[in-house]
Amino acid sequence: FTIVGSRSHGTPELDRIVEENKQIHGTVNFISAGSSLKICMVAEGRADLYPRTGPTMEWDTGAGQAIARAAGAEVVAFHSPSPLQYNKKNLLNPWFTVRWP
Repeated sequence: FTIVGSRSHGTPELDRIVEENKQIHGTVNFISAGSSLKICMVAEGRADLYPRTGPTMEWDTGAGQAIARAAGAEVVAFHSPSPLQYNKKNLLNPWFTVRWP
């Protein structure tokens, strides 16, 4: 099981998600990369999950989300099944998860 995330913007929540997945899947590979690259890694099947529990802006995720959606992956708000929304008054994204449905 492979999770992509950010070592430089890691959070206790990300650590918890990694540990929970270790309990479920045994070995968990963790790969660090830029936001859109992490989204694309899930879209191409190189990663299973990208939980983002820190701040990103719309411009960090827009292109990656378009690619993920075209590939059939989901980019959804962390505590909701709703896709990330764009062109909001505040361009800050909520926490989100990229995964396969």
